[in-house]
Amino acid sequence: MNKNFQDILEKPHIFSELKGKSFCDKSIGNMSWLKAGGSAEYLYIPYDERDLTLILESIYSDIDLNIFGKLSNTLIRDGGLPGLSIIIPQSFGGIASISDTKLMVGSGISDKVISEKCLELGIGGMEFLSGIPGSLGGGIIMNAGCFASEFKDIVLDVNFLTKSGKKIHKKNNEIDFFYRKSNISKDLIITSAIIQGFIKNPKQIKELMDEINLKRISSQPQGYSTGGSTFRNTNNYKAWELIKRSGMSDAFFGGAAVSNVHSNFLINTGNASASDFEALGNMIIEKVNSEFGILLDWEIHIIGEYE
Repeated sequence: MNKNFQDILEKPHIFSELKGKSFCDKSIGNMSWLKAGGSAEYLYIPYDERDLTLILESIYSDIDLNIFGKLSNTLIRDGGLPGLSIIIPQSFGGIASISDTKLMVGSGISDKVISEKCLELGIGGMEFLSGIPGSLGGGIIMNAGCFASEFKDIVLDVNFLTKSGKKIHKKNNEIDFFYRKSNISKDLIITSAIIQGFIKNPKQIKELMDEINLKRISSQPQGYSTGGSTFRNTNNYKAWELIKRSGMSDAFFGGAAVSNVHSNFLINTGNASASDFEALGNMIIEKVNSEFGILLDWEIHIIGEYE
């Protein structure tokens, strides 16, 4: 049966007011960095915050709703996603300087773009963002980080929309940040945040960003589709160490394989399905647990239905 995007709108008359892009049965797995997975039953890419608010206020309240950024650390199962999926685009929100050390940043802005803006403005403390592949919104939710820094160190205030389109504001101390996760509810959608660094010589900022980039290139797989770090580190061990010591550093399943550059990265060798990635990951979890009694925790966000 052919789908019509207006079918999910309780207020179908607003369709003509929407400025974003709407799709039905759109392949979303191929839009992810892993380049695997199924389709979104309905997909919307909002033009701006007003557009996002309008769509949230207009859809049926019982529809399944999933929000994504750059899909850099996400695995969409092969059966796809029922309901409405919303992708917050790179153009969402922009970057505005509000003081010598503070920026208001839209949730769709990539971490790399933020780091480059901070280099331009001479704001230190944001260099680590140049080594993170995602966007601001996703980075805050999972408290992304690298090279001894993470989002909780730079976030001051976060602005949200509820799934009904209501605005909510939270300060840093109202959010619980943990290692690669936070307690931000799945019912909240980040629209923007204020981040703060400190005044620093741009030359020193550039030197640190170059160092981070060189380390990233030398220690992470290049030329393959990958979702970044697959498992969270444990309190006492790095995930890649456990994978290597368990003898799984050359493991593969279908078109998914463990990278020979970094054992905590799974790569798409060309034709991997989402089920290949999930099966390989579960094989690794089982082997590490049987060898060391340690249960690895997925860092990649897995969502959707099985085929």
